[in-house]
Amino acid sequence: MAGRGQRVKAQKSRGVEKQSNVSSREEVVGMASPNTGSSPSPAEERSAVNMSAIQQADATESEVVNAGTQSGSKRKRRSVVWNDFEEVIVDGKLKAECVFCHKKLSGEQSHGTSHLRSHLETCDAKKSKDSKQQKLRLTKGDAGKVNLENYVFDQDVARKELAIMICVHEYPLSIVDHAGFRSFCASLQPMFKMVSGNTIKNDIIGLHQTQKNAMIQYFAKFNHRVAVTSDLWTAGHQKKGYMVVTAHFIDED
Repeated sequence: MAGRGQRVKAQKSRGVEKQSNVSSREEVVGMASPNTGSSPSPAEERSAVNMSAIQQADATESEVVNAGTQSGSKRKRRSVVWNDFEEVIVDGKLKAECVFCHKKLSGEQSHGTSHLRSHLETCDAKKSKDSKQQKLRLTKGDAGKVNLENYVFDQDVARKELAIMICVHEYPLSIVDHAGFRSFCASLQPMFKMVSGNTIKNDIIGLHQTQKNAMIQYFAKFNHRVAVTSDLWTAGHQKKGYMVVTAHFIDED
C-alpha cells in the first residue's frame, strides 16, 4: 500500500511538471509570435516609418488649409486706398467703412477699389480734416530774423478774406474766374479751392447781412449823436439809381 501511494504521488508530480512545461512553451511561443509586434521585421519597420511620415504630412497640410481659410477674409490689402477704410461685416457681407465719415461701401474684392477712390475725392469729412491739418510757415521777425510758426489752413477763413478784399478794393466778381488770379492763388496756397462768381456773391451778401445786424445792435445801445449823409448816383450801363447812407459818429475808442 505504501509503494502504491508513492507511485500515485510520482505520477501526479510528473503531470504537474508536464503542464508547467506546456505553459512555459506557450509563453515562449507567444513572445516570439510576429503577430504581437514585439519583434518586427525590417519590412515592417519601413512600413511603420512610411505610415508615420504620411500622417505627419496630412496633419501639416490640414493646418495650412485651416490657416488659409481663417485668414482668407483678412488677407492683406495691397491698395493704399485701404489706409482710409476699415473692413467691417454688415449683415454677413464685407463692407469698407470710411474712417472720416464712416460711410459703408462694398468691400468685396471682386468690386475693386475705384468706387473707394471716388468716395475719398468727394468726402467732405476728409476735406475738412485735410484743410485743417497743421503746417509750418515762416514769418518775419525783429532785426531781420525769421520765425517758424505753426499754421492751420482754413478754407472758410480764406473765402471770407477773399470776399472782404473784393468789397474793399471794389474788384469785379469775375476776378475769381480770371486764369491769372487763379494761378496766383494756387501758388500761394495749393489747398485753397477757388470759388465761382455766384458763390463769392453769396458770400458777400452773407457778410453784409451779418455786418448789418451787428450795426443795428450797436446803435440800439448808442447814447451819442450821429450825423447822417446820403449820396445818389445812377449807373450808366445799368440805368439804375443808387443811394448810399453814411453815418458819422464818435465811438468809445
